[in-house]
Amino acid sequence: MEKGFLDNVKDNAAVQTWSETTQHEKGDSLAKGYVSELWDFSCITVTQNSL
Repeated sequence: MEKGFLDNVKDNAAVQTWSETTQHEKGDSLAKGYVSELWDFSCITVTQNSL
């Protein structure tokens, strides 16, 4: 039998809860006060071309 819409919504909610819990436990980006360190690894410049 096919899964209904509400079954899919429940599954998605369970996956989201698991994902958030796992990220909190590992100290990932969802941790309160987290600041990405990506800027350390990339150089971004913004210049305007003269046409």
